[in-house]
Amino acid sequence: MSQSSSISLNCPKCGHPQDFTTWNSINVAANPEKKAELKNGALTQFVCAQCSDAGEVYYPILYHDPERQFMIWMNRDRSASAFGGVSLGDVLNGYRLRLVESRDQLVEKTHIFENHFDDLTIEMFKASMTAAPQSVPEGELLFAGLGKGQGDAVELQFAVRSESGTQFIGIPRDAFEETAGSLGPMVDSEPLEVGQWHRIDADWAHAVLERFLP
Repeated sequence: MSQSSSISLNCPKCGHPQDFTTWNSINVAANPEKKAELKNGALTQFVCAQCSDAGEVYYPILYHDPERQFMIWMNRDRSASAFGGVSLGDVLNGYRLRLVESRDQLVEKTHIFENHFDDLTIEMFKASMTAAPQSVPEGELLFAGLGKGQGDAVELQFAVRSESGTQFIGIPRDAFEETAGSLGPMVDSEPLEVGQWHRIDADWAHAVLERFLP
């Protein structure tokens, strides 16, 4: 079940107070429309009724996809207490449980799991790409889904977010699969504890690479 609440916010531009609905828990099976609202930013966008100034409101969100068996918890607080010491154990056996810090990262995880990829492999692949700076523009690299490239070949599409804007790059799926095969032993060396929340991100991937590569 999805859960929402109303909070009062003051417009940062004109100071006008108004209510804002936060969706602290989203079950996309019960409320499938919330998936699109999260991805297009509507779920976290504040628009002032008086001056029309718009901006993103950050608040913790628990995203639950029971069909694909994953949960993503967006929370910037990295302390264990921020998650109430929650350990699900065998209650949701088979679920992937992830921690992220931003809406972009939350949306990226949904793209990864909805396209039937392993986020450990995707993060390792991204780390290998950014290890060679000339191969990708500078910025935060985010998996954005599958698409068609030259000759209608299937490619993995990535968004690169930076202060100057967003760029998109495509990697042929064949090239990804070849690289993923070589990364497999490193990924397999990092088994995740079942029933625990894990933060699988760029820091995690670079730490794994440093342990394996000279």
